Amino acid sequence: MPFNRLLSIVGRTQRPEKVWAGPASIEAAYDVAVVGGGVRALAVADACATAGAKVALFAPGEISAAPDERAWPVLRSGKAEARRAETDREAIALALARRVARRSSGGATIDRVGCLTIAASSREVEPLGARAAELKAEGVAAWMVPTREIGALSPPLAGGSFPAALFEQDAVVVDADALALALAESAAAAGARLFPATPVDMLERGAGDTALKIGERIVAAGAIVLADDLAAIRLVREGRGRLSLVRDERTLLTTAPGAPSIGPAIEIGDLRLSRDRTGAVAASGPRGADAVALELTRLAPSFGGVSVAAEEPMIAWRGVDGLAQVGPAEISGLWLALGFGRDALALALPAADHLAALIAGRSGAHAFEPFAPTRRLIREAAQ
Repeated sequence: MPFNRLLSIVGRTQRPEKVWAGPASIEAAYDVAVVGGGVRALAVADACATAGAKVALFAPGEISAAPDERAWPVLRSGKAEARRAETDREAIALALARRVARRSSGGATIDRVGCLTIAASSREVEPLGARAAELKAEGVAAWMVPTREIGALSPPLAGGSFPAALFEQDAVVVDADALALALAESAAAAGARLFPATPVDMLERGAGDTALKIGERIVAAGAIVLADDLAAIRLVREGRGRLSLVRDERTLLTTAPGAPSIGPAIEIGDLRLSRDRTGAVAASGPRGADAVALELTRLAPSFGGVSVAAEEPMIAWRGVDGLAQVGPAEISGLWLALGFGRDALALALPAADHLAALIAGRSGAHAFEPFAPTRRLIREAAQ
């Protein structure tokens, strides 16, 4: 996404050179070098710079929310989701809301619209009911919705034959692009240098600090954080290291602004829908653009006449065991923030705080222990 378009989304007039750094200003050494340009990478740069480190961020392309961060910009508030990720999504959502409000001078970036998870068949009703009971026991505003009430929450679904749905009232939809810019501004204000369109060619490993080769430059860093999945796969493989990631191919369709209001965010099977402040709806699914569009119009016929403004193939990477890789890598001096999967936005900020603490020699969050990239080696040693 061009920087000017990103500015227009949040109503900014700031000139890009106030945030972005030019390649001529790349220095020979940093305390922390972050590879990536999405929300995850920006959050790490911001957290480390705020903690006092000298930070540089090198983005392979544009500095903006990554496609997988935009594909499902929904944060749920229940701890049932937290168990899958071993962290509390409610705390994450609240922390995210506070941070965005504090950092962003633009318009609102969070909509508390809720999330509607629809049972596509009768066999899915019982698991959703169990989840609803679990959420209620934890004090979360969530309840089952019968067929006749689904259309009241989401008018485009009226008349559908869905047996039931689960409504999570306090789920929020985040403007991922506005969040990326807010984090970029905050990181730059804390002293981080942000370099767009500055791909890293390779990792340099020697007796001293691990370093990056960028063009003809060698940039040393006490800690290098890989927060871009594709760049990490290339760099680590070339460095003869290992990553345990699997790919999940999806397509993201975005309608023109002014699409029918869907009410809450919607999840049904592998299709996920959310709506931004311009009225554009993002639909994400595992197949090609035609299949996603067909599924969208089958679900909500009123979308049949809505034009598609953009389609974007994307790959969401996840850990082979379903968990992200957050922590120190096998290569000394290298740290990972990878494999967040389809809910890439949800763990960005707490993972960044965790990594910043570890890099600074402090204790990280206990909840992230299962995410340690070395967990495979620990399990192998135990067998």
